Amino acid sequence: MIGTFLWFLTVGLFGIPIWILWKASKKAASLDFRLAQNDASLLEDDGVIVTQMTGLPLGTNIVPNAYVMVAPEQPQLEIPHVHQETIWPDKTIQN
Repeated sequence: MIGTFLWFLTVGLFGIPIWILWKASKKAASLDFRLAQNDASLLEDDGVIVTQMTGLPLGTNIVPNAYVMVAPEQPQLEIPHVHQETIWPDKTIQN
């Protein structure tokens, strides 16, 4: 009887750290996914503290405790392609 109790105690004591590690890894994977998806709700989530912002354009002002507003994405500008014409086999003119 005591042997059975000790086995359950041993399994429980090993199970708690494994559960804590599993839960932490699940939370980290979820955070990585939300960051990759640019989830705006991360800024208002109680479990996430933003300590550093990267990738901001030059001249950006950071105002702490400001209301967060997500701006629509701006359209990409098309880059003109360089056209090449071959006049002679060894000479090329670029327009």
